[in-house]
Amino acid sequence: MGLKEAYPQKIETQLSVWESTVQEYSIKIKELKVKAEKLEGQAKRECHERVDVLEDKVKGLQTKLESGKHECEKVKAASEEAWEDMKVGTEQAWDNVKSGVEGGWSSLKEAMDKATSKLK
Repeated sequence: MGLKEAYPQKIETQLSVWESTVQEYSIKIKELKVKAEKLEGQAKRECHERVDVLEDKVKGLQTKLESGKHECEKVKAASEEAWEDMKVGTEQAWDNVKSGVEGGWSSLKEAMDKATSKLK
């Protein structure tokens, strides 16, 4: 298997892992919403604000994952000759997606920890 064939496979595997993680966080966010509904007053408002932040972060990650899927499709559709021409740009684009997602995970985890600590 050449690099052109292996590269999309590598991307798809990573995207699948990230999508699973997004689903896990989405479930946790739903659980936080349920817990927040049981609160009252200022605590309830604060928790809903934190949940809104979490949902925005998940949406941002989903956008980055879609970008990664788009890059993968471009590689799959490219001829061997075109792949050689686009390899460096594609690898840079993937590195941007990867660093964006990893930064997003860090931010999401931090926000999730803050939101969860308020509900303990």
